[in-house]
Amino acid sequence: MSVSPRENLKELLDHRPLQWIPFTLDVGAIPGFTKPIMQQFLEKTGTTEPAEYFNYDFRTFSLRAIFGGDDPNAYHVDVAPGTTFDEWGIGHGLCPVEGTIGKNYPPLARAKSVSDIEAYPTPVIDDTTDLSPIVEHKKRGFPVFGYAGSIYEWSWWLRGMEKFLTGMILEPDVTEVIITKVADHTRQLALASARSGIDVLCFYDDVGMQTGMQISTEMWRRFIKPKWRKVLDDVRSQFPDVRTFLHSCGNIREIIPDIVELGFDILHPIQPECMDFAEVKREYGQHITLCATISSQQIFPFGTSEDVRREVRRLKKLCGADRRCILCPSNLIQPETPWDNILAFAEEARAHR
Repeated sequence: MSVSPRENLKELLDHRPLQWIPFTLDVGAIPGFTKPIMQQFLEKTGTTEPAEYFNYDFRTFSLRAIFGGDDPNAYHVDVAPGTTFDEWGIGHGLCPVEGTIGKNYPPLARAKSVSDIEAYPTPVIDDTTDLSPIVEHKKRGFPVFGYAGSIYEWSWWLRGMEKFLTGMILEPDVTEVIITKVADHTRQLALASARSGIDVLCFYDDVGMQTGMQISTEMWRRFIKPKWRKVLDDVRSQFPDVRTFLHSCGNIREIIPDIVELGFDILHPIQPECMDFAEVKREYGQHITLCATISSQQIFPFGTSEDVRREVRRLKKLCGADRRCILCPSNLIQPETPWDNILAFAEEARAHR
């Protein structure tokens, strides 16, 4: 009997036999195409929806949050022309190369005390968002993935990485207030997203480098892990059917047992440059759904289409007869990526369904 993509994902996350390995070119709830690749997609296909064109197994929809104060500029000095501000008032400079990331401007870099942090505005979730796309996606049989926030990343973006990391030791009270403020908003965004009907809450918290953790495992467990526990416990207590996705680049091998213990349902990306998917799958695959990812850093941009196909086949084989994984890129599809490699991935991912 055939099932819908939404039913197939539920079988996967419930640890029951599923009919096929799901795939997507997105990164959880974030569109997988960088601006240059999206332009190439428009030129090649004449359409505007990669998910529809390639028939991804998921659809995405995220709530919108806006800056909670009057003017984010008031918290910055020496901001370059063209800088834009996100919901936290973090400044994002113009990208020097299309498809890349520009300089960040941390609005709490000059904060001196706990009271300065507490007075800083928290994002406001827009309650006027039209939720009908969620209903339509689910009516068509697709699970909906939605952006639900961050804890570690947003915290250091607000403070600046150097001040945030040194603050864990030199000013732990200030650091704790920043993290708590961020985690409280992430909790509210996650609950609002679940309430809106989103099936999979997607969290983003890059805590790794390719050589290891950005912060010590001890510090992560002291400051960050308890906040994730609170967010996830609150979501599960109110919305037991909602699932969770965690994106964390780099070599985070040391905290995968903690991620499993916290109860995340999906882990992305198991970055190919620094972690062995076969090893992680063997040790943790029975406890958490792993994303079997094609390298956006190496194979996608610099391999041949046959290299891409070969890697998809290898990952499918590693996933085994139970098909317990999700095929997707390790990160955004970079501007150098040949169009034929994108086609090869989609075709091979859908093969033998």
